[in-house]
Amino acid sequence: MSALDWDTFVSAAAASSWVTYLGTVDSAGRPHVSVVAPGFTAGSVWFATRIGSKKYRNLRADPAAAFHWPVGNAAAPGEVIARGSALLYDSAEDRLRLWNSAVLPYDMSGSFGSPDNPDFGFVEVRVDEARLLGPDFVARRWLRSDRMG
Repeated sequence: MSALDWDTFVSAAAASSWVTYLGTVDSAGRPHVSVVAPGFTAGSVWFATRIGSKKYRNLRADPAAAFHWPVGNAAAPGEVIARGSALLYDSAEDRLRLWNSAVLPYDMSGSFGSPDNPDFGFVEVRVDEARLLGPDFVARRWLRSDRMG
């Protein structure tokens, strides 16, 4: 398996779709899949969601998360996956700071109103491993331990 750099992973994910599938598990270990609209920072995938959602409750119980961007359009360079551990940010201070940081590349007001809305939070998934399986079936992998410490 060849190496994948973080910027190539982000470009591949963005070229695939502006949304991705998120996999979580509940406290009993039952899987759950939902769709999120992500943003990226070095080594992390971000999204916002309602605090009462199943995905948020699942991540509170077990921070393990996985993303899957399937090959769905001609611009997609292949199948993209990532997995890691979630950190939850739902305090008033965190919501305001992250809203203003533009960590998510779209206007959140249509979904959440404003950062004063107490029913949403931000999720940062610190990625441990990301993979890109290209159309030539060559797999490339990024590992946090190799790149970010």
